[in-house]
Amino acid sequence: MRSLKRILARMQSFTTARRGDERLREEIEQHLAMQTDENIRAGMSFAEARRQARLKFGGIEAIR
Repeated sequence: MRSLKRILARMQSFTTARRGDERLREEIEQHLAMQTDENIRAGMSFAEARRQARLKFGGIEAIR
């Protein structure tokens, strides 16, 4: 019975962590999109605006 409870707890933890990772990814993408839009309004091309947004945001992998 303990084994089953441990397995269920680990499965729940795994799915909860996965949802958290997805939410973080979505939030980062929203911030990048907002900065990209701001850069485009400032006269940059889409590619340059996106690049500058990523540079301004910093290390995405480090944040994760």
